[in-house]
Amino acid sequence: MNAQPSFFKVLGDQYRKWLSIQLFSWITAIIVIAAGWIRPLGGVDLDRLLQVLAVLAGFAGVLAGSMLFRRKVEAARDAGVPVREKLELYAKAARLQWGLLIGGACFSLFSYFMVGNWAFAALGLTLLAVYGSLNPFKQKVMLQLRLSEADIAGV
Repeated sequence: MNAQPSFFKVLGDQYRKWLSIQLFSWITAIIVIAAGWIRPLGGVDLDRLLQVLAVLAGFAGVLAGSMLFRRKVEAARDAGVPVREKLELYAKAARLQWGLLIGGACFSLFSYFMVGNWAFAALGLTLLAVYGSLNPFKQKVMLQLRLSEADIAGV
């Protein structure tokens, strides 16, 4: 008899995997660049261009992710569908938000590798900290979807 893991465990595990991969990537990048094992390829002109693009990508990821997530959660909350479907809609919205944030962080990581500017590491790690605040624990999901313990008892 295979017991299906709970929705919250599966979503939380996905979140933690993405967080772990990002942390590992950033730690590796910082060590590799700081130790001088890889020399940055770009010059000052590329650095300036990437600074603008990285800030725009990070800002767009945070802003668009937050707005889209809020809209999709409101739509899921107001939809007249079963609780399991509301939770699936929530998971899709969360993954979209996470993807947009991680996209900005990955661009910062790429930029850091290209020019070795610590500002990219700071921006990427800041985006990662924002991502860290988005942990989809059970009470938070219930609050955002306005669900009660009785609603999710069978999920």
